[in-house]
Amino acid sequence: MPVHGKTNLLGIAASLRNARWGAGRRSLIERLKTIETEEELFEFLEAESNLLLDSFVQAGRAEGKDFLQIYGNLKKSNGESGLSNSEAALAAALWSAHRRGASIDHLSLPEYFTASGDVRKPDELKAHLMAADGLLISGPVYFGDRGSLAESLIQFIRADAELSASVRGKLYGGIAVGAKRNGGQETTLIYQMQDMMNLGMYAVGNDSDTTSQYGGTGHAGDVGTMFKDRYGLETSMGTGRRMADVLGFLGAEGRLKDRPRMLFAVLQDNKQVGQRTVDEIVAHFSGEMDVTVLDVSGKSIKRCIACDICPTHISVDADYRCIIKSRDDDLQELHQLMLSHDAIVPVVVSLKDTSSEISNYQEFVERTRYLRRGDYVFSNLTTTPLVLEELGLHSPIGLRAMTSFLRHHTVMTRAAYGVVRDGEVLNLDDVHEQIAAGLEAARRVTVGRLAHAASTQAPKYQPVGYILSVAKDEEDEKLKNRRRMIEDRADRMADEAENRLDLSDEAADIRSEKVA
Repeated sequence: MPVHGKTNLLGIAASLRNARWGAGRRSLIERLKTIETEEELFEFLEAESNLLLDSFVQAGRAEGKDFLQIYGNLKKSNGESGLSNSEAALAAALWSAHRRGASIDHLSLPEYFTASGDVRKPDELKAHLMAADGLLISGPVYFGDRGSLAESLIQFIRADAELSASVRGKLYGGIAVGAKRNGGQETTLIYQMQDMMNLGMYAVGNDSDTTSQYGGTGHAGDVGTMFKDRYGLETSMGTGRRMADVLGFLGAEGRLKDRPRMLFAVLQDNKQVGQRTVDEIVAHFSGEMDVTVLDVSGKSIKRCIACDICPTHISVDADYRCIIKSRDDDLQELHQLMLSHDAIVPVVVSLKDTSSEISNYQEFVERTRYLRRGDYVFSNLTTTPLVLEELGLHSPIGLRAMTSFLRHHTVMTRAAYGVVRDGEVLNLDDVHEQIAAGLEAARRVTVGRLAHAASTQAPKYQPVGYILSVAKDEEDEKLKNRRRMIEDRADRMADEAENRLDLSDEAADIRSEKVA
């Protein structure tokens, strides 16, 4: 059953092999809306994929014609049937988003960007993009990166000031289809996500049912074979569900009575540049946020030992559940300080001279494993990394912070990048601007997260590949510990919603019905 009000999710198929365009893309959406079950969906995807394969055969593959001849014949199609591999994964995602309550639409990029590089119907394309609340891009992998159609779309948005302004604060998700299981799908998703966040969009990956990674990852080496990759389709469907849920949050009407609760976690510092910058930011935004500053960089944090069962047991969030409890490890002391926030700002400093660098970045990321595997304690919090880097260093740590914290089932916003010289941040105005954008994201997502708390399915960590963890989960399910944990989390969110939200009359009525 749908859990949120209607929100407009535009699925964008970014492959020159697309089989659907014009009336065909509209009939695809209407057909997806009639499908009731996953098995019916998989049967539909198989049938449509086979139609595309048949069209390749009829276009000349059976006769051994070269691909240029086949491609020319395929372009004569009316675009009303079949599904390419990218389209099949996208269709699965759109179906799941529709079932979750989103209003869905479909767009085929070859209608607007030709193989020769020309742009057709730019006003129509712009109108589609501006009308959407979220963009879900599905395309092939080329050398571990997106295809040129997706690249042209990004360039098209960047080149139009009005369009660029309109996508800020909208939601992005991605699906990548490669010829191999490990064929660059994740790098493609990461690079594209970074570009969309640089446009001011919020980003999500797939949902907790498919282990909260970076989006849909399809494996389809030949024409019309995506339907065979059931796991890839499930990750795509998880991306659709994730987008539908967060779009529902972003569309909630209401406001916070109090201020967003921001956690600044200084994970890597050098010459106290991070701590000083955080102090300056807190002073600059005085009265606009409630802040917890956690200086982890100088603490004693032991390495994760990758225990077979993590967390050690199922319990409420306030209960520290990592197996490491030695006296000279500070994480147990820090545990309570990491809870009850709306947003996380991981702070990292990279200077050329590392002689004064103090870092617990990787140890901290590893040790938050028990929070992720404890049914995503940080679920639906926004994350805005603060990266302070010396000019010319080109450290990857900002990208690493994005990829690590997204896997906590968070909503990611563009990192705030500060340029450091002689221990001073040269572009504080830019840093303030991006922290302000992260603060606004925290407000919007928190309102929706709390308003929809009664109807949103609680995330559950799926221990894919961990046999012992699965056995432990089954045991704890019998003991009802997980139910207690989820109920405690839901009760706390319900209390927060009651105390922190000022909803419109209509939104309050909807929430009351859901609670009942």
